[in-house]
Amino acid sequence: MLKKIVAGTAVSLLVAALVLAGLTRPWQRPQPVGEVVPGGLTLPYLWQATVRMDPPGPVSVLIGGDTSGFQGSDIYDSEGKIAAVGRDGDYRTLLYGGKNSIMAGEDVLLSPDGRRAAQEYLIGSTANQTGLDIVDLTTGRSTIYHGGQPEGRCCVPVAWAPDGRSMLVEVYDDYPEDGEATVRPALLDLGSDRVTVLGASHSAWERLRTASRGAFSPDGQRVVLTEGGTVRLLDRTGRVVWSTELEGNRYLAGAGAFSPDGTRIAIADLNGCLTECDRDALAAREWSFSYLDAATGRPAAGPRLPVVTGSAVRALGWSRGRDLVVLRHQPEDDAYRASDDEYWNDTGWEETGHITLLALEPGGGTRTLLDPPDGVLTMDVARDLLEAGRFGGPTPRAAPFPARGVIGVALVPIVALTLGAAGLVLLVVRRVRRRS
Repeated sequence: MLKKIVAGTAVSLLVAALVLAGLTRPWQRPQPVGEVVPGGLTLPYLWQATVRMDPPGPVSVLIGGDTSGFQGSDIYDSEGKIAAVGRDGDYRTLLYGGKNSIMAGEDVLLSPDGRRAAQEYLIGSTANQTGLDIVDLTTGRSTIYHGGQPEGRCCVPVAWAPDGRSMLVEVYDDYPEDGEATVRPALLDLGSDRVTVLGASHSAWERLRTASRGAFSPDGQRVVLTEGGTVRLLDRTGRVVWSTELEGNRYLAGAGAFSPDGTRIAIADLNGCLTECDRDALAAREWSFSYLDAATGRPAAGPRLPVVTGSAVRALGWSRGRDLVVLRHQPEDDAYRASDDEYWNDTGWEETGHITLLALEPGGGTRTLLDPPDGVLTMDVARDLLEAGRFGGPTPRAAPFPARGVIGVALVPIVALTLGAAGLVLLVVRRVRRRS
């Protein structure tokens, strides 16, 4: 009997290994993508290796979402994950604890050349220090920036400067007596690790469309910031050049709002439901684009771009000097925006059900650049590839190996089912033999 149990267990484990191999196809090697944004993506595995374990090299896109490859439990895994898709076709993860709604492009920002990623914190980072964490995707090593501030006060990433040498960030103020945290926009110089404050404080919990927080001019010498309903242009010293008020349904289009020549700033104009909106009303929203003169802040003429229908849009930049590249958000199935919802975010993780990367052509044409699989809810794209118009590369498949130790969690149900089936077969065989 013991021999039969051992043999049955061995067979069960062999079957489990074959089943896992069939599901993951470990013999398939990553398909190189090259210096181009892929035309398609696959979902990462729950156990996908980290950037620190096996750096992917320069990355074309960062993606996040709500499948097991993007979220888990801090008990046995990491609650939040972002996948970095390397230009060699490798999928590697960045891990975050305590929050599953980590957003690529808003919480985690890819550098213009695709070689670094910035975030507030990162599991497995150097000494787990506090401060802005910028991880080198080619080495897996992190550099921590405090901005000359006490630990824990710097910084929330907002936008990369075009040359990658500085960042627009938000710096935490001290907690006041009422316990409400406040933040201030600032410029972080990565060479000196010093911040220059650029604006007034506002509540860290203030309702704010995160896609519209700020943007750099193409030369990196000016930034445009959203403060409530006001848009301000400042130089790198914090001097305000101009400010203008936007109506409640007009927003800075995104981190890529500045036109390629730096003369105009794109504004996203919403026509559609603002409050008490169900999913259908959110999905029917229409977004058009107007412009501000970057020198004066007054309305300016600019290329006519097609209207985008969806719950939200976020401008990432301009391709080939003419097409505005935007991320279109479609609402989650049960999405509902109430008038008193203080935490609603148009481009938020919880509010989004699907995203599509689009190119808006002057004169009215719209091209789909990347339509990722369901489960991908957030994305950031390397600016060098975007501006060069390098889209439509081959679709890299996520490879199961190398793997993190959490792969054992995936093996448990397969092994359990296989052992159960093997045990049932042995029981039936025994009964048949007894009757014969």
